[in-house]
Amino acid sequence: MDVHVDRLRARLQDHLAQVRAAAEDNEFVDLHLAEQLHSRLTAALDGWSTYDHEQRAALTGAVNYLVQTDDEENDLRSPIGFDDDAEIVMAALRRVGG
Repeated sequence: MDVHVDRLRARLQDHLAQVRAAAEDNEFVDLHLAEQLHSRLTAALDGWSTYDHEQRAALTGAVNYLVQTDDEENDLRSPIGFDDDAEIVMAALRRVGG
């Protein structure tokens, strides 16, 4: 497996742990959506070796966007924090056929 994809997986794991911890203290964190996004991206990373450069770039961008907690809406404080992340992740998944 590619070192880059291993780093992406590690970033996702770290971020999901952070989201789960935040959800324990804040009922507005959309943990369900966050877990779905993480699950879908993790599954898509399984096909890394089959993707072309543009598909890999799309997945990398989606992971990088998802793990940023303070983007359009703060993911760890806002009830709609993961909505923008979902758009980015779903666009990347469509790009790789997922």
